[in-house]
Amino acid sequence: MKKALLIQKEILNTGEAAELLNVTSQTIKNYIYSGKLKSLKTPGGHHRIRRSDLEAIGFSLQKNQVGIGNTREDTFVHYNQLLDAYKKTVEILVKALDKRDIIGAGHSVRVADYSGWMADMLNLSPKEKENIMMAALLHDVGKIWIKEDILSKNGKLNPAEIAVMQKHPEIGEKIVKDADCLKPAQSLIRHHHERFDGKGYPDGLRGEKIPMGSRIIALAETYDFLRSDLPFRPAFSPEETVAEIKKVAGFQFDPGLVKLFAENLERRAFH
Repeated sequence: MKKALLIQKEILNTGEAAELLNVTSQTIKNYIYSGKLKSLKTPGGHHRIRRSDLEAIGFSLQKNQVGIGNTREDTFVHYNQLLDAYKKTVEILVKALDKRDIIGAGHSVRVADYSGWMADMLNLSPKEKENIMMAALLHDVGKIWIKEDILSKNGKLNPAEIAVMQKHPEIGEKIVKDADCLKPAQSLIRHHHERFDGKGYPDGLRGEKIPMGSRIIALAETYDFLRSDLPFRPAFSPEETVAEIKKVAGFQFDPGLVKLFAENLERRAFH
């Protein structure tokens, strides 16, 4: 089929997608099997791919950019290699930051893991999932400017210390604002301590005015916080943690997300 016709189609089979992008059908299938590319399944078990999902993972389908040889696949592979290397660098920096926090090492990586899982359950696009997971990794990066005696305090913070701590989402937003690749993460970082009832910070956003990614990260962060051993209390069990989260569904958290999270938690190996 001529590419001029293919580029008009909204739904493609694997062969058509491969022809359009100058790659093999197996390459398209590999992206699907690895979870990098979403697909629809026909009753007969065949894959169907939306144009928007191809574009979401980095393929440009503009008329004047299709059919330029085999360099598109190479470019996409190199892009993903660079992205993976970037993510590993961020994870290393975040792990160093976690060591300053009372929750301990691994918190941000686990929050990103939970957040990515919820993005999958919500059928968000690969790009949306990637942005949410990057924001989750960096959600507490603003704590780098919080004094050690506040971050590692063994006990409750006083009002002045709470006020300082509550600045970290805004500080985090400022830290990442100059990185072009992190622009989608900025608002998610800023708003991850908003509450569904509007009583959160820094802007008092309410309900669906809070970005979905921020609502996801807020739930994931609290779950990991309650599941962590702290100097002043042992970790909650998964059942105790879910019970606590359910108590504040509709107040602190998006009730739809809480329901989805609780109903599917038993299937996750990390719970």
